[in-house]
Amino acid sequence: MAPQVLIVGAGVTGSVLAMLAKDMGLSVRVLEKSRGAGGRMATHTFRRGDRSSPVLAHADLGAQYVTTRSSPEHPFLGPLYKRLTDAGVLIPFTGEVAGANPYGGAGPEVRHFAAPMGMRSIAEYFLQSSSVPIDWGVAVEDLSPSDSGVAVSAQVPETLSEEAATANVVVLTQPVQQVLGATKFGLRGTFLKHTSEEVMAGLKKVEYSSRFAVAYFFDKSKVSWPFSWTCKYFDKGDVRYVAHDTARRGGASEEPLMAVLVHSGVPLGMKLNDEEDPFPTAAARMQSELEEKLPELPWATAEGSKVHKWKYSQVYIGYGGNKPSPSWVWPVGAETSSSGGCVELFRADGSLGLLCGDAVAPASNFEGCVYSAYKAAEMLRAHFGKCAPTPVAL
Repeated sequence: MAPQVLIVGAGVTGSVLAMLAKDMGLSVRVLEKSRGAGGRMATHTFRRGDRSSPVLAHADLGAQYVTTRSSPEHPFLGPLYKRLTDAGVLIPFTGEVAGANPYGGAGPEVRHFAAPMGMRSIAEYFLQSSSVPIDWGVAVEDLSPSDSGVAVSAQVPETLSEEAATANVVVLTQPVQQVLGATKFGLRGTFLKHTSEEVMAGLKKVEYSSRFAVAYFFDKSKVSWPFSWTCKYFDKGDVRYVAHDTARRGGASEEPLMAVLVHSGVPLGMKLNDEEDPFPTAAARMQSELEEKLPELPWATAEGSKVHKWKYSQVYIGYGGNKPSPSWVWPVGAETSSSGGCVELFRADGSLGLLCGDAVAPASNFEGCVYSAYKAAEMLRAHFGKCAPTPVAL
């Protein structure tokens, strides 16, 4: 049976929306082109050998921690954080953060949370809570809206199940450039002929920053963390952030290896953006700088490493040319507001196409993604005549 709502992308926005839509009584299905949830909240699992080998360490390659300025009494975020902390998905992060945080992480009202099982576990938790069916390894190629619904096609047709071939509503959550068909995994974009000129103009203004992430893995019996800080930001050079990833997640005492996560600055990501194989160059430049900035760690003799390129790291310019604010707070009373957070791509008598995610949200962070999912849920409520999305059930 075709779902009423088909969500493309199993990151934070897609997973929260799946939970909200399911709670409204809608039939929901999720398509994800990768093998796991999380999107830009990706967690790398380090093994020696294939996937049947023992897990030696985890490392968050993308988002490092969740930051909030919202009150614990916030009508939506309050119950959400309580549910995540009660389930052990999030824990308070109290480690020392050195250097100037460029994302607005300072202030007495600020609270940080880490994910002991990795940041991807947040999206996994929402998906497990909703119990919606998920099709992994499906790269959507195009959408064909009509009065009878939205037909879906995949880049590899055999990966698309019969149940996911049509839906009443399709919600896209991937980066805007992929929606516009400007990337390797982009949609063909014929559905965009149904999109208004105003929306298309707003989408074409969206820009993302790019950066590299490198996770190093050290034997705990041979290497100890030599610094008092858990995370440190740098304002110059190729290396802009270093974290004791294992400690940041609460220690992970069962993991035999210590993970150290390094992020590059945006300039390096942009400089190597068009190279076919940028990883050796990026890794060499970052390791050379690490040996100068932090010589206390034996970077060259790590047990292993993982290099990742974030082509779409964070939204630099949002929909319509709006600049995301790192200090944005979801205002109390805005839960029923209809402005921002979600964009209508097309509409017919029997079909609806939406785009949500941090590119159309006030902030390019966890709460911006949650806000966007909430706004998409409000549009689904209006389309199907359902009750309003409510605070997360406890």
